[in-house]
Amino acid sequence: MIYIYLGFACLMAILYIYVELKKNPLTAWVAKGLASLSFVILGVFSFAEHINDVHPIVPWILIGLVCGLIGDLVLALRPLRPKEEDKTIIVFGILFFSLGHLSYLLGLSEIPGLNVSPLAFIIGLGIAGVVVYMSYLLKFKMGKARIPSYFYAFLIFTMIAQSMIFYMQVPDATFFLLFMIGAILFGISDLILAPIYYQKQQKPIMIILNLLTYYGAQILIAFSLFFI
Repeated sequence: MIYIYLGFACLMAILYIYVELKKNPLTAWVAKGLASLSFVILGVFSFAEHINDVHPIVPWILIGLVCGLIGDLVLALRPLRPKEEDKTIIVFGILFFSLGHLSYLLGLSEIPGLNVSPLAFIIGLGIAGVVVYMSYLLKFKMGKARIPSYFYAFLIFTMIAQSMIFYMQVPDATFFLLFMIGAILFGISDLILAPIYYQKQQKPIMIILNLLTYYGAQILIAFSLFFI
């Protein structure tokens, strides 16, 4: 049964990408909401398979998925609102996604026998430093979203690093493999998204790659709960 929900989430993501490329903002907002709701539903039904033995990580992952849903709906308002509100909307979107990555990180910290590594924070800080440097080198027009974006970069790359560290410690666990791949795809998605937002690169291939990696990330993270 869970594979039906997995297939549905993938289908909704593909349909949304198709709608997004048609440049109808209101329809795209609805389609994006449904696509993002589908990965939340996938997460719920993934852990429901083990409802009698709920792992402490589950609530945190579900909170992270819901934060992603809300962040998606907020960011999808950009083409529906005046240009003056663009950076403000981005900041609110960053806020919800930051809360989502913090939830994922807190969830990882709940795994018995494994501890969050200081190395993950060092890696996150280091990559965030590279992001800061590249944003100036590429002359990103970030406005009020600059500092929130840097903090977000630290959070997501810390989360990615921690997922990789845990996978290296328990390489035969399907949960860690799926979560790690999802986390990495999330990072790739955001690296693609940055020039879309801050350099106005609106080429269809950029949008497709950004959305494929993003929905692939959230779907894998949601599906990983099936193997917890």
